[in-house]
Amino acid sequence: MKIVILGNGISGITAARHIRKRSDCDITVISDETDHFYSRTALMYIYMGHMRFRDTQPYEPWFWEKNRIELMRARIERIDFGKKTLFTTSGDQIGYDKLLLATGSRSNKFGWPGQNLDGVQGLYHYQDLETMERHSKGLQGAVIVGGGLIGVEMAEMFHSRGIPVTFLVRESDFWNPVLPPEEATMVSRHLREHHIDLRLETELEEVLNDGNGRVRGVRTKAGEEIA
Repeated sequence: MKIVILGNGISGITAARHIRKRSDCDITVISDETDHFYSRTALMYIYMGHMRFRDTQPYEPWFWEKNRIELMRARIERIDFGKKTLFTTSGDQIGYDKLLLATGSRSNKFGWPGQNLDGVQGLYHYQDLETMERHSKGLQGAVIVGGGLIGVEMAEMFHSRGIPVTFLVRESDFWNPVLPPEEATMVSRHLREHHIDLRLETELEEVLNDGNGRVRGVRTKAGEEIA
């Protein structure tokens, strides 16, 4: 039996490890992101200069061969579930008996005008980190939309380089659905004490275009423009 796993994040690799413990079948992990599995929570520390990318790999290179897990760098553009075949962007076809989709998550967008402009991004993958690094050169200010853990990480990342941050959170408290009011207040106070411009009960209306396809600022639902 051949098992193919799409995605080399924590879900895909954990699945591969546990399948290997129980079975002798062929296991192939496919990803177009990086050659090896890495710790995604370490992306912020690479940006802040505390780690190198090669330090974020939890397993030594010999781990994969020893456990007979094949890692493949490829992008899948189509799946024929009837024929159990994957089609890559380079024209290759990969057959499978069982397929596990572990492709992870991405930033949630809500159809805001301008949301696909250059300079608008999330932070989920190594490529996002590279894009963030490129956008940070000469950056005079950053706007973060969404009061979750990744937003806090990005705020700390920008703050570490002296880039002013405006943090838009639509709820009345930070991470309102998860944290009790006292803890939410503590987090909000901590952010503001570190000079993060936290705007609670503030929603994004539009991402503004500089006329050349790049973001120049945002407009909130209250009509305020933030550059």
